[in-house]
Amino acid sequence: MENVKLFDKIVVLMRGKLVFYGAPQEALAHIKAESFKDLYDKLEAPIDQQLAALPPLPLNATKGQKSALKQQREQISEHVAEEWKKKFQTTEEYRRNVVDPLSLLPRDGRAAAPPRRRMSVIDAVRQWGTLTRRYFEVLTRDKFNLLILFGQAPIIAFLTYLVVGSDAPRDFPYFVLALVAIWFGTSVASREIIRERAVYTRERMVNLRLLPYVGSKLFVLAFIVSLQCIFLYGSLKFLHYIGLMSVPGWAIPQVAIVLITAMVGIALGLFVSAVVKTSEMATSMVPLILIPQILFSGLVGVPQNTARVISTVIPATWAFDGIKRFSTLDTLDEDGSDSEGANKGRGLYKHIEDQNDENISKARTDIENYKKDAEDKMKDYEDKMKSYLEQAPYNPNLKRPDAPKLAAAPDVPAAEKIPSDLSGYINFLHPWGNILLDPFVLILMFFGLVIATIITLRAQDIL
Repeated sequence: MENVKLFDKIVVLMRGKLVFYGAPQEALAHIKAESFKDLYDKLEAPIDQQLAALPPLPLNATKGQKSALKQQREQISEHVAEEWKKKFQTTEEYRRNVVDPLSLLPRDGRAAAPPRRRMSVIDAVRQWGTLTRRYFEVLTRDKFNLLILFGQAPIIAFLTYLVVGSDAPRDFPYFVLALVAIWFGTSVASREIIRERAVYTRERMVNLRLLPYVGSKLFVLAFIVSLQCIFLYGSLKFLHYIGLMSVPGWAIPQVAIVLITAMVGIALGLFVSAVVKTSEMATSMVPLILIPQILFSGLVGVPQNTARVISTVIPATWAFDGIKRFSTLDTLDEDGSDSEGANKGRGLYKHIEDQNDENISKARTDIENYKKDAEDKMKDYEDKMKSYLEQAPYNPNLKRPDAPKLAAAPDVPAAEKIPSDLSGYINFLHPWGNILLDPFVLILMFFGLVIATIITLRAQDIL
């Protein structure tokens, strides 16, 4: 209670009535109390005195008698509060602290509200800078958490190396890049707004603007998550260059796709944080966001029918496809195969199947031709022998026809086999994607989620 002395002015109420307004020391002097712990005892003392003067209730008091006594107590309390109020109204403090300030108000009794100045671009940038600096300080204060965030990337890269076989297609490492980028962004942003909801609400009532606030979150989180993604890509590339795991591709475009995907993850996390009511609910939403990324992005094969339609709203679909398109690898399936490549746009599986079909067809034709040639030669030989046998009795010098010489039997080529090492291939490319469309869709998703977050926060202000 003694901390009350630190205030410039205090208000003392009793039964809802103003019994003092002014400096703390003036309140003690007015009520003749030695401390603020004693102040309320002094205010209640007249009530206790008058209640003590009332006749006590009999031991067998009725309900009506108890109700009447309670009503008397209420009336005494109201009367004492009114006396304290009137006593204060006769003091110099009342005139100085209440009457004089009220006399400065307009005659209609309402103070004119100061005009609210519209925030300029410079003001918004300044507020964004302040919020960004404050947010950086909050995050960098927790060194252990930062260590965990930045230590995730090399661990994930090493685990990917353990899972992916050296002869397997390269889809999985690229899928890890796409999925983990979304996970990095969503997990770090999903609680950012909800966990500081109380502070946000108070600052929003003063002068906090939505664009600087959301912009500061995006900037700081983008910086941290971008470093995480670069560490992850760099770790995978390190394994590639030392020969442990092949992860080919154009580095700059692939990193750009990963960073854009991470921004989508951040925007998605902020949207979740703006919608949910508790931090626990936000944490529970993250798996529900990541599971569709796994199911519909194409990890298990080319999306078909309904799954293909659903995949168009899944960020991992476009990220996975975009990263693979910059891998420079041809496909095993026909979808997305390079028409200028060795497989002539058919994919390795279809190319080998067609090649075997061509070899079988050619061998069948060669055998048919060989058979026909042999039959023709045998028929010609039979005709000559028949003629020889008819003329030989009359012409002893007639030469016997030579037996036909058949050509060597045609070779049947061995069947083409799928190579055991498929590390130079990916399974497929999404039928609806291309190099320009993939990042464009991701950028649209990012801006759409940011706008949805701002609209959600604004709607909460109204409601």
